[in-house]
Amino acid sequence: MNRRDVVVGLGALVGTGAFASGTGAFSAAEVSRQAQIEVVDDSDGLIGLVANEAISGVRMTEGGELTISIGDDDPGVNVSSVYQFGAFVSDDDVEDITGDTFSVVTDDDPADMSDGQDSLESALAVVNQSAEDLSVTIDFELNDDIDGKTEYAFELQSSQGGDGTREGIATSPITGQLDTELATGESIGLSFIVNALEGTTADEISGSLSLSATAV
Repeated sequence: MNRRDVVVGLGALVGTGAFASGTGAFSAAEVSRQAQIEVVDDSDGLIGLVANEAISGVRMTEGGELTISIGDDDPGVNVSSVYQFGAFVSDDDVEDITGDTFSVVTDDDPADMSDGQDSLESALAVVNQSAEDLSVTIDFELNDDIDGKTEYAFELQSSQGGDGTREGIATSPITGQLDTELATGESIGLSFIVNALEGTTADEISGSLSLSATAV
């Protein structure tokens, strides 16, 4: 409902009240209403961002913002290693970046939030806590400062009716975006893998994941 619809609706209500009570002559009036808009943590927003705090480096800051921080003040990934953060729905299309000995951890429904965070197997979840179905886009704005051959992959996962589905996968170097639709109360998850088997200690991946949502 847009702003003009709201104004028209209120006008109709006021007009109906005046008609029912006659002319209602008065000399002065004052009417007040309560208005409250809260700025909340990411997990409590209309678009909820929920960190799986069992996953290293994915957490809520003291200011209530979800962050992914692996390195700098936090431990980073080892050289000659592969790390997975959150379960994937499938290992398809990631075998080439995980090496011959690493087995991708998969789950039938990693983004499931039906039992709260205890059931979340994704690294993080996006939850539609609004009253409208949403079209959701995740843009990757990442800077690859890589001297070695460090690679990575992000998987976007839906959770609908107890079934997990891969909505898309983005592998390095990432230049695109991932899109999906999210009904009221549904969640999507994001998990990722970093392969530093041929990486160097100078390799760094920095930037942001930008999420946008519009009503369907």
